[in-house]
Amino acid sequence: MNEAIVKKIQRRRRQILVHSYMYYELNDSMIDDTTWSERALELETLQRDYPEESREAKYFEEFKNFDHSTGADLDYFKDWVIRDALLLLDYRDKPNPRTKWRQM
Repeated sequence: MNEAIVKKIQRRRRQILVHSYMYYELNDSMIDDTTWSERALELETLQRDYPEESREAKYFEEFKNFDHSTGADLDYFKDWVIRDALLLLDYRDKPNPRTKWRQM
């Protein structure tokens, strides 16, 4: 089994869950639709091409029938998904103290 592929699948699944929650539940986004679609298609391809690694990667059940067309039907109501989405949006909206002086 290819551990690098397992990690890549897990990373893409986490990204899809977090960004789908942002988009569908918070009506917000940090990535554009093209980026989301590219990641979703990559995930679908990885899962198809590496079925064993896909089964071993976290969140297999949530992505068992995933096609890259939408994230609306995913089960993204998990504490860590909500937390990560809110933290990312909060981080995005906070001024960066290292560049704050440039805005003055």
